[in-house]
Amino acid sequence: MPYIYHISFDIDQSDFGQLSIGKSLQNSLGYLRALLPGEPGYITSRAMYSLSDADKTHVIFESIWENWGDLEQHRNQSVFDENHLLKEFQLKAALHNMEANIYEEVA
Repeated sequence: MPYIYHISFDIDQSDFGQLSIGKSLQNSLGYLRALLPGEPGYITSRAMYSLSDADKTHVIFESIWENWGDLEQHRNQSVFDENHLLKEFQLKAALHNMEANIYEEVA
């Protein structure tokens, strides 16, 4: 069964423009989506943001992996690890409540 690496965080509504094409947050999410296909066991990824809260925007980035070993290798050895990259990338938006979780798909 595939494994889902789920990263989520909030940004203030005033930073919503950072999700526009060419802005720092959009660029970092796009960078991940461009580089991950070269990782062993990578299946797909997606990025999304919430529309339901007027005060903040909840951003989610998910990558899906064929097996546990490939996901572990990605998280432990890859310079493209989502959690690390989002924390280190020079973002112009503050990331609040950042969480990283791993899920196994249910048949």
